[in-house]
Amino acid sequence: MSVETFDAGWLTLREPVDHRSRPSDLAERLSLWWAARGATKVLDLGSGTGSNFRYLSGRLPGPQDWTLLDHDQALLERAMAEPAKASGGVRVTAVAGDLMNEGITEVQSADLVTASALLDLASEESVDALAEACASARCAALFALTYDGRVTWGPDVDAFDEQILTAINTHQRRDKGMGRALGPTAGTYTLEAFCRRGYKTFTSASPWRLTHGDKVLARALLEGWRDAALDERPDQSDAIRAWSELRAADLQSPTLQLTVGHVDVLVLPAGAPTGRR
Repeated sequence: MSVETFDAGWLTLREPVDHRSRPSDLAERLSLWWAARGATKVLDLGSGTGSNFRYLSGRLPGPQDWTLLDHDQALLERAMAEPAKASGGVRVTAVAGDLMNEGITEVQSADLVTASALLDLASEESVDALAEACASARCAALFALTYDGRVTWGPDVDAFDEQILTAINTHQRRDKGMGRALGPTAGTYTLEAFCRRGYKTFTSASPWRLTHGDKVLARALLEGWRDAALDERPDQSDAIRAWSELRAADLQSPTLQLTVGHVDVLVLPAGAPTGRR
C-alpha cells in the first residue's frame, strides 16, 4: 500500500502557521542538549518541502549535517532548493524512502531525529520501530505538530460540530500506508514508547489558532474534513454538506476562531542535560 502523499501547495500554505504555532521551550531544551553533545547530524523524516528543516536549522548552534528523507522525490527537490537560516555551516542531502525502510536505516547515523506532522499517520508498530532505532543510536528526537484530536470553532458552536469531529478522528485512524494510523493518540503513544526505553520526555501544546487572516488554510481544512466525514458517514451526507456550507460562511467572519490541537514531543537519552539557559 502506498504512503499518503501531500500536495506541495498545501505544505506551503500551512508552513507559516506551523512555524508560529511551535513552542519555543522544546527547541531551547534541544539546543542545550545539541551543544553539550557536540551533535551535528539531523535526520528529518517525512521532510516534504523542508518546512521543519527551515524552522529548526536556525535554532540549533554550530555546523549541521541534515538528511532530508521523504518518499516523494518532487517534494525533496523543492526542499533542496530552499536555503537554511542557521548560525553555522549547513550541509544538506536528500534520501528518497519511507520511515520503515530507509528511515530506520538512516536513524543509526543520526544525533537527532525530527519530523513534523508525521506521527499521526504512523502505526503503533512503526513508532515502536522508530523508538527502538533511536534508543539503539542513543539519539534525541523532536516530533512537532502531531494532531491530538481536538478542533474547536468560535465564536459560535454548532450542534453538529461534535459529530463531525468524531467522524474526522475515526478517519484519522485509517491506514495511511504504514499500518493502522495512530491518529489523535500518536502523541501519547510516542511518549510512552520512548519512556519504555529510558528516555526523558517533554511535551508542549502547539495548536493552530486560525483567524480571519488564515481563511484560505481554514477553507482547505474544512474541505478535507467534509470529505473525511462523508467517507465515514455517507448515511449523513446531507447533514454533513449542510454543516460544511454553514462553516464555509463562518470563514468570512472577521471574528473567526478555529483551533486545531497539536502536540510537540521532545525525547532525550537518559543522562542528557535538560535545563534551560
